[in-house]
Amino acid sequence: MPVQIIFLVAVGITLASGVAATSIVMLGDTRRNAGQRAVAEKFAQIAMIGATAIVALLATPD
Repeated sequence: MPVQIIFLVAVGITLASGVAATSIVMLGDTRRNAGQRAVAEKFAQIAMIGATAIVALLATPD
C-alpha cells in the first residue's frame, strides 16, 4: 500500500510539472522573459526526474 501511494504521488507531481512547463512555454513569451524560461526549464527537469522515478518504481519487485 505505501508503494502505491508513493507511485501515485510521483505520477501526480510528474504530470503537474509537465503541464506547468508546457503551459508556461505555450502561453508565455519565454524568448524575451528569462525568468519564465528558467521556471519552465525547472518544471521540465522535475518532470524528467519524475518520469525516471516512475520507471524505477515500476521496475522494483513487490
